[in-house]
Amino acid sequence: MSIKSKLGNLIRLTSNTEDHEQACTLPSTKVAYILSVDIGTSSIRAYLFSKAFEIICSSQRQQTIHCPEAHAFELDPAEFWSTLLFVIHNTIESARPLTVDDIACLGISTLRNSVILWDRKTGETYSNIILWNDTRSTLQTMATNSSFTWKTIRHVSKLIYPFIQTARLSTLSNLEFRTQMIAFKLLWLFERKPHLAKYARQNRLLFGCIETWIIWKLTGGQEHLTDVSCASSTGLYDPFQSEWSALLCKNLGIQMKLLPTIKPTYGQFGKCDPAIFGRAIPITAVIGDVQASMFGQCVCHLGESIITLGTGAFVNILTGRVSACTDGIYPLVAYSDLSNPLENVHFLHAYHSSCANILNWARQAGFFNDFSEINQLSTDTKIAHVFFLPAFDGHINDPYCGSGFIGIDGQTTRDDLLRSILESIAFIAYELFVFLKHDFDKYQGEENFRFLRLAGGVSKCDFICQTIANLTKLSIQRCYAFDYASGIGAAFLAAYGCGLIDDYEQFEKIITVEKTFQPVQCDIAEQNFKQWKSIIPRFDDLLSVRNSLKGLLALPSCDSNLELKRYMTSCTYLSPGVRELLLSASAVATSEKSENDQLSIDKIRQCLSVGDTGIDYLESVRRLDVKILPQIEQMFNRMTIEEFRSTYDNDHYCGWLKNRKDLFRIFNFLKSDEIHLATLLLTCFTERNLGNLLLLQINTVPNLLRQIVESPNLCSILGSDLTLLFQLLIGSPKSINLRNVYWHGFIQYNEISPKFTYLLLYLMSCIGSILNGKVIPERQFISLDRFINHTFLPTDMCCPNADRAIELIQNSHLIDNGYKRLLMSSIDYFFNRNEYGLSMMILLPVFEHVLRKLFVNANNCPERLLTAEATTLYTTLDEILICCLPDGSPNRLCDELGRGYMSLLGDLITFPDGACLRSKLSHGEIDYESLPRSVANAQLGLLFALLYRYDKYKLDKYGQYLLDYINDYKVYYHPIAIARNQMRQCVAEFKQMLECPKSIDEVETEKPDFSIQLTNFWRAFMPPDNLSLFDNISLATIDALLNEENINLINRYCTCKLTTTGYNESSLIIIIRQLCTHIHQVLINIDTFIKTRGQAYHSKQLRSNQRSNFERFINVHDNIRQSLLFIFHLNASILFSLDNIRCIDLKYSSLLMKILRIWLTFVENTVTLSNITRNRWDEIANLCSTSIDKSTKIILKL
Repeated sequence: MSIKSKLGNLIRLTSNTEDHEQACTLPSTKVAYILSVDIGTSSIRAYLFSKAFEIICSSQRQQTIHCPEAHAFELDPAEFWSTLLFVIHNTIESARPLTVDDIACLGISTLRNSVILWDRKTGETYSNIILWNDTRSTLQTMATNSSFTWKTIRHVSKLIYPFIQTARLSTLSNLEFRTQMIAFKLLWLFERKPHLAKYARQNRLLFGCIETWIIWKLTGGQEHLTDVSCASSTGLYDPFQSEWSALLCKNLGIQMKLLPTIKPTYGQFGKCDPAIFGRAIPITAVIGDVQASMFGQCVCHLGESIITLGTGAFVNILTGRVSACTDGIYPLVAYSDLSNPLENVHFLHAYHSSCANILNWARQAGFFNDFSEINQLSTDTKIAHVFFLPAFDGHINDPYCGSGFIGIDGQTTRDDLLRSILESIAFIAYELFVFLKHDFDKYQGEENFRFLRLAGGVSKCDFICQTIANLTKLSIQRCYAFDYASGIGAAFLAAYGCGLIDDYEQFEKIITVEKTFQPVQCDIAEQNFKQWKSIIPRFDDLLSVRNSLKGLLALPSCDSNLELKRYMTSCTYLSPGVRELLLSASAVATSEKSENDQLSIDKIRQCLSVGDTGIDYLESVRRLDVKILPQIEQMFNRMTIEEFRSTYDNDHYCGWLKNRKDLFRIFNFLKSDEIHLATLLLTCFTERNLGNLLLLQINTVPNLLRQIVESPNLCSILGSDLTLLFQLLIGSPKSINLRNVYWHGFIQYNEISPKFTYLLLYLMSCIGSILNGKVIPERQFISLDRFINHTFLPTDMCCPNADRAIELIQNSHLIDNGYKRLLMSSIDYFFNRNEYGLSMMILLPVFEHVLRKLFVNANNCPERLLTAEATTLYTTLDEILICCLPDGSPNRLCDELGRGYMSLLGDLITFPDGACLRSKLSHGEIDYESLPRSVANAQLGLLFALLYRYDKYKLDKYGQYLLDYINDYKVYYHPIAIARNQMRQCVAEFKQMLECPKSIDEVETEKPDFSIQLTNFWRAFMPPDNLSLFDNISLATIDALLNEENINLINRYCTCKLTTTGYNESSLIIIIRQLCTHIHQVLINIDTFIKTRGQAYHSKQLRSNQRSNFERFINVHDNIRQSLLFIFHLNASILFSLDNIRCIDLKYSSLLMKILRIWLTFVENTVTLSNITRNRWDEIANLCSTSIDKSTKIILKL
């Protein structure tokens, strides 16, 4: 087709469509240069090409990628815009004597799916540029894929497809969204910044990928456009209609008015603001960087393919027409057809986010200095024994995988490691190519495949290119323009769009092949690839995070849009400093031991490095590991269970122990490789027995094990050497901190050596000889017998058997593999051995770990997932369940789990009057052998409820019953709930007391009205519709106030300060509970008095003074009744109004406290005066009158 016919066709088409506002016009003969900008992830390049597509000059500048959190990749808009202008201006300046007037047009090649929001009027940006490889929206994407709506769409499409066999239905039936699609980045932004969603509804925002924002900025805010190639990869484009998909936008909640207008790849995109470059340069081409690279390498015909190795690895095969795709991605557009801009050319596309960053890491790690070293490697293929998994951003777009080598041995060299790194890049590219080639052969025919080319900066590595050729068994071409293919591709389309050139064939002649790689030794290459593939499951098992995510996000119907992120690239939850302390010792070579080299406390103490600032923990551990730790471990390993018992089961070693059987049980656990349980029980055992030692000198034992071993009293009892060793093992957070890292769930199954456990066991065995027969006081265990008959979970809500429990754990995606073995052991002790205490010892740390994962997700604090260093906050169960964070913001986990779950959790773990299971068990305060099954059943139910909730696709009948029950659970041991129950009990007793005086008919009694009126007080801050409950002091209103469930108790028990007003809600509750306790005793006294004296009074068997006393009681009875009724009503009103009281002026809450203390004094005295031995009813009447007067004076001060 001639230039005239092509341009005529183009002008005719553009003049008849809304997409082209003006026809392209030929530039003058003088204007014959093309400016091209290639925007990549890590840098921006600008080129000035001649009409013959020779580079006149170029400029490049690196960009700073910001990573504010895990899996986040952002560009600062201001920095990006400044970099873009710099490279363009620098290129123009470098082209002198050419000037901006010599530039015919501007073409833009840009990375795709990197989004930004900005103000429609002011241009102010509301977010950073969220890059294409940012994976923070992974869980929103997966939730959408597994939602009922999209499952239905896919299912219906599959049903219809056999009858209406269209590519559209085939694609819909496999539709699966990807994290990189812009819709989910937008939804993630709206979720992170809710005010932006509001701005969107108000039509204040503009939204687009990076090319849209660039066009908008370059044109001075005149154009809000994108091109069809960039639009097609957003996940919102309908390739079958060549427009934004109304179906997708509606179902994903994206307002179409936010989206830019879609234009063909070449044509008029507006003109640059003259104020920017000094001339209104027309923008005549915009294209995605991958598509531009294809065009720049002359991959423009059906069956031609290209692998671009740049920041990521991209594989593309040109299909020409719209094609169905079995991988679930909508077909992508390569560019607009050159003969008709309203027709699109399509291609198959797959990518991996890691490529150049792998080589950057390898260079920084010292594997090579520059590419010349790489190309010195022999391209000969040989059988590999070392393999590298390059998953810095996840394997095949799994952002939660990790990287590593497998197969290293003593013969492995640096070159072997470097080869494995380079091979891994080739393996990734080949895997993607095979995947797409299968689709191409299926829909286009294998005979139509033509050739494969390579482009991108990484493709200059001959070794990688040759490896790909060997794997594909294809002849692969690398063209001269391989490292600037995107730039030259955008330049050609810009020139074509403005009419500077008219013949694509002349461009094809420019792009020539630089080198061809022929396949050799294909069998060996394929064998290496298969071995590499086999290592991936090993990494999956090691890291297990991918499964954690998939299971979690199979549940879009959860109450909140859960985003459980594993902010790690390793398989441990130990922070670096803690991990080094616990694990680095294993790398130290041990010395030979002598048979006569006897252990002693003094010898062990000599290994400690102690300075002016205290113990150097890391150096001390390293010294111990050279000789002492292996020697102790070897000594115990050689002992049989019988030998250990015969050695230590005597008064010399164990006479001071009250629970010596636990010492032997711990050793049994160690011998059976139950290191976890042995360590957990040993730390409890240690804390209890060292605490008992302190009772030799003090009366109160500190609450924490660290405080016990740091106590000067322990030092005076055991000596400084042994005490220092205890401080090394179980002391401050800077120490080995063995107790905390185990009990708080940071250690996985057999993650660390048992050598520290053996050392602690040895130290405990040495104490007996130091005490020399001293009698040690013993603290009594706290009994949990009161919970035996308490129904935390009904019998039919408890897990029926071990098989059900094990199946649930094994299939759970919420629990890491490193913790599953521990839970299996816990289930065994629970169901098969009926050892509920030991079962809970193993289960509780894992349960805390699971809650910590949910906590860091709900509150977006990934840094708190690992063990803390000594200088940072340690995220334990107390912090996880606290109602507000250290910065004062609410703990969102409370709302995430729900009121019922938090209530049962509080009754079992948190509330002081509840079981406090974790605290009492871990500190050795209860006898673990007598733990009630009802308590253990409830704790097991809490864990299973989490597993069922976040693995909801496995939800069965039992699971649904369990979730429903816990969701409706009513709190019992919350201080407010206890106060209410105490009130209800007292009111019930009070009602019975009212009937007693009626049996005494000889005396007429007065029924005075109570003189204190608080109606005006409540009216000051209570809503009008509730005031009727405060006007009338009666049993009916008291019952109504107590039975109203109007406040949320989840966040009301908290050690953090909720307000800065000085208001203390817990003080109010304490006084109310004290009042109830004393009133209960008053009612008992009155009931006893009536029963013992009433019948005698009627039968006139009382002496004169006793009869007078009884008559005085009858006279004051109504006063006492009215006083108690007033106290009941006041207490019930306060419990009902807690949310209102915490928001009012401090003077009101202070007034309530004063009134409550007045009446607390009254009932305390009444308890004494109403005792059957005293019966001073007149004094009680005077006290009542005095309390009324004091209360009235306080109220009148308002």
